[in-house]
Amino acid sequence: MVVKEAMRLYPPTYFFPREVAEDFELGGYLMRPGDIIHLVPYVTHRDSRWWDEPEMFRPERFTPEAEAARPDYAYFPFGGGPRVCIGNSFAMMEMQLILAAIAQRYRLRLAEGQGQPLVEPLIVLQPKGGIHLRVEPR
Repeated sequence: MVVKEAMRLYPPTYFFPREVAEDFELGGYLMRPGDIIHLVPYVTHRDSRWWDEPEMFRPERFTPEAEAARPDYAYFPFGGGPRVCIGNSFAMMEMQLILAAIAQRYRLRLAEGQGQPLVEPLIVLQPKGGIHLRVEPR
């Protein structure tokens, strides 16, 4: 649940471009074949229609019951459908294992003066200027 909530707030990819295959209307705009739309998980994952207090870190959003109650594509850090990232399952497993290994031995705290990280939407979403941490043994 912790990893999924982290991916909600900071999805690895800022946006997914997709080409429209058939006519459809979106928000009063007609989309036609060949048009390009951008799906932006960073924005969708902060939409208050799907997320209560969307800026807060709350892992309990990912209990099985909460996930079942949420509409499809309210959460899509690795894309979705037939073009979902092929490495998403491996990435989620790897993040859980690394988090568990680090959390057993160390406590990570923001370094003095770090403040809230700003995001930089490049090919992947990353913290602008990095994140400085203080590592303390447990």
